Amino acid sequence: MNKYFLEIQKMIESGRFKPGEPIPPASDIARELGATEAEIREALAELIYEGELARTIPEPSETIIVPKVTLWGTLGGSHSITKEAKKRGDEPGVEIIDWKLVDSWPSIAKRLELEEGDKVQIMERLRSVNGKPVAIEVSYFPAKYYPGITKDLFEEKGTGQSSFKVMEEKFGLKSVKAYDEVTVVCLEKREADFMKVDAGTPVLQRFRVTQSDQGTPVKASRAVWLFKAGFEMGI
Repeated sequence: MNKYFLEIQKMIESGRFKPGEPIPPASDIARELGATEAEIREALAELIYEGELARTIPEPSETIIVPKVTLWGTLGGSHSITKEAKKRGDEPGVEIIDWKLVDSWPSIAKRLELEEGDKVQIMERLRSVNGKPVAIEVSYFPAKYYPGITKDLFEEKGTGQSSFKVMEEKFGLKSVKAYDEVTVVCLEKREADFMKVDAGTPVLQRFRVTQSDQGTPVKASRAVWLFKAGFEMGI
């Protein structure tokens, strides 16, 4: 997530960009915010994954709009990518592609029940099965529950790849319940490159909030899954 994500989100929340209407071109927003066009495109991609914006299909001129309705389905449960892969006799793999500590923003603060000024540790990982990319998962950890968290904790092979295992063994946070928001999106170029598919490829997107045995939201995650991976509704 870059620093212009919040600036554009504020424009959406203020009503400057109207539902169903195209937003200005990335080049115009870049000039207004003193950013590069690449930085704005990166922020727009994040906002599309967040459901704040939508890219029209077909997209004759890369039109991006504020959606009139956000279509989400909600599922309950608690699952682990690593455990599921091993249960099927497959070999899970993981590569951390982003790791940063940031201020919480409105949508994540609401989901994780955070207060103003709370920090969020973001971890983005490329997940693979038998050496083939199947998903990109972005985890959001409320920093106040994870003192001393480091990315090497999640780089161990085998079950050490499971964030749930790290949460329980290193920080005493036992996950007992999770709620999923599920929709279908099209991959933006950055994520498509990591997944080795074409930009615009339809994928399943799942946003999950995990609760501890105390009923406290202790982690959120956003994952995009290739349909052909065979894991789309189980992990």
